[in-house]
Amino acid sequence: MSSVARKGQSMSRVEQVEPKQPAKVETAAAEPSIDQVRELLFGQTQRANEQRAQELNQAIDGLRNEMIERFRAMEARMEEAAVETARRHASTIDSIGLAIGDLGAQVRKLAGPAGGK
Repeated sequence: MSSVARKGQSMSRVEQVEPKQPAKVETAAAEPSIDQVRELLFGQTQRANEQRAQELNQAIDGLRNEMIERFRAMEARMEEAAVETARRHASTIDSIGLAIGDLGAQVRKLAGPAGGK
């Protein structure tokens, strides 16, 4: 046999003598878990996104509180305007009633002397 053939045979004999051990056992312990890989690749971005989301939620809460206060102030002004309108309405009705009463008195005066003559 040639030396190349002998080498091929001797290699196969070595492989037959020494049982193969799974290479994954050694590399599995050395390989990082998928969570570690994700943390290395995307951890900073994820934390930045979470921080930004928290800031946005705080801004939304601030705006919500501001809008609630504005609506309360607007409702108070509308209530004041409604009370003022009701007061003016009552005052106007009283004024109209007095004016009609005065007009009636003037009409009686005009009708009274003419009927007496």
